[in-house]
Order: sequence, then structure tokens, then C-alpha cells
Amino acid sequence: MGYLAKVLTAALVMGVAAAGPAAADPSTGSAADINTLAGTLSKGYGLNNCTAQPVPRGALAYLQCGQSPDPSGPILAKYFLFGDDDLASSFNALIGGDALSNCADKPSPAPWHQGSSTTSAGYVACGTFQNHAEIIWTNAAKNVLGVIRAAGADVPALYQWWRNNG
Repeated sequence: MGYLAKVLTAALVMGVAAAGPAAADPSTGSAADINTLAGTLSKGYGLNNCTAQPVPRGALAYLQCGQSPDPSGPILAKYFLFGDDDLASSFNALIGGDALSNCADKPSPAPWHQGSSTTSAGYVACGTFQNHAEIIWTNAAKNVLGVIRAAGADVPALYQWWRNNG
């Protein structure tokens, strides 16, 4: 497993960070990159309930979020902004740690589409990690990798939440 894969895997295993405004410092990336990443977060998340984390090699920004304001939402969310070619390799490294299952009626990983578009927006994988449902996806146009984790192992429910809330 490469360095970035180990760092990203360690980042996923870490506990939930305290909520509060994200502030840039040299280890967490530039304010511009953090703000760019914040603009891609799932519904209910923002800089008020996500915090900037030390940036793994290959990423430009990393935000970690706690429990979704939606009680049926994830207990944890992590978002990474990449500059170029590291998005696909990071996605593949992260899904390697999950016991993959279908995302609705499609095997994981699979391309996903926004709304009624037939153009792929990136890739999504569904599965479990340490008995918690996870959805891991990329947004290719925005160079973002996202991970959400549920309190339990109900992958279909978490996938539906992600489809509804991004």
C-alpha cells in the first residue's frame, strides 16, 4: 500500500473531529482550496460543522465533518480536494479497505450520474468498513473524493441518503 493510501486509510479510521469553522494553516492547505472544497460538501455540511485537517500527500485540502444535521444521515464525512492525477488512485486505495457491495442495483465500483445526465460524474463504491456502511465517491469535474459513514451497516439506506443529499 502506497504512502497516500496509508494516510487516507488512517484519516478514515480517525475519530470524529470537533465541529467549528475551518481555518487554513500550512498543514491544512490554502484558504482558497478549503473554500473550494467546502462548496462541494453534501447537504447540511459546511465550514460551520466541518474542520480542515492536515492534508495528505497528493491532496490540496481535506475537511472532516461529524454527524450530519439530518438524523438519518451519516455520522462521519470526509472530503478531499485533489489537483490532478491522484483522485483515481486515492479512490482505489480507499475502496480497497471496504467490503464492497452493490450501490442499489449496480456493482461497486461503478460510474455515477448527476440527475438525469447520462455523462459520468465520477465513480461510487458502496460497502462496509469496520461494520459501518460507507459510500465512497469521486466528482471528476471538481477533483473531489468523498466518504460518508453510517452508524450501522445499512448500506442501501446510506446510499439513498447520498443520492438525495450528494
